[in-house]
Amino acid sequence: MRRRCLGWFCALFLLSLAMPAWAASLQVEPKRLALGQPALVRLCLEGKPERVRAELNGRETALQQGRDGCWYGAVAPDLQDKTGRALVRAIAGGKQVAAARIELYLRDRGARKLKVDPKYLTLSPEALKRYRRDRELMQKVFGSFTPQSEWRGGFMLPLDSAVVSVFGRRSFVNGVERSPHGGVDLRGATGTPVPAAADGTVALVIDAYFSGNTVLINHGQGLVSRYLHLSQALVKPGQKVKKGEIIGKVGATGRVTGPHLDFGVKLAGARVDPQDWVALSQVLAQRLGE
Repeated sequence: MRRRCLGWFCALFLLSLAMPAWAASLQVEPKRLALGQPALVRLCLEGKPERVRAELNGRETALQQGRDGCWYGAVAPDLQDKTGRALVRAIAGGKQVAAARIELYLRDRGARKLKVDPKYLTLSPEALKRYRRDRELMQKVFGSFTPQSEWRGGFMLPLDSAVVSVFGRRSFVNGVERSPHGGVDLRGATGTPVPAAADGTVALVIDAYFSGNTVLINHGQGLVSRYLHLSQALVKPGQKVKKGEIIGKVGATGRVTGPHLDFGVKLAGARVDPQDWVALSQVLAQRLGE
């Protein structure tokens, strides 16, 4: 009997060592997410973990402590992730401390038909080489993670104008279906000033084959905003910018049918609906006391 009790005690002791030193509760809202839609994450913990993260579909995002003592942040599925049930995991001190199930679905945003120069469908060897270089440079920024958040007080749409093409809309270019629209097109005449959507650091300025004059801004912790088809970029890589600061001008460079601003947001590499993100970032800023 004594030997049996000792064995039970040892097993319980070893199990306690494997468990985290704090209790946790996790909330994810909404629990039913369209592909590309961000969700607010709230994690309440006992103890003082050094590193708090949330993870969805292999993409980790940072959580920050809010004014109520709980930890807040966001997760989002990519526009082309699989639908169905998914798991959001909360990680603290390198260990999973909580998890919540959510449902992912595809939101029908309609389709758009574009007529462009055929050179954007059948690429020459030179154009293909340029496209691959552009993609490599941009993917490096989208996949980056800096530990500190640079933005405060929520994001804004760069232009207060009509939306001419929504996020996630299926795209047919010269009759051929391409990737769904990964940003939101905002109406603007050539030369219209384009402000930064939030504080950050300019990560890339490039004249890309498809997106034309392009600016990428790193807002920290895996959050990046992009501004495409500019007639002119007015910032340089490494430059710090404030929310509302002019970074370029509306144009019609790259594969376009007319002047406009294609504005996009990526969170941990996932393409996120910019309009949804602007709304959620306002709530997140309030929870963080900004």
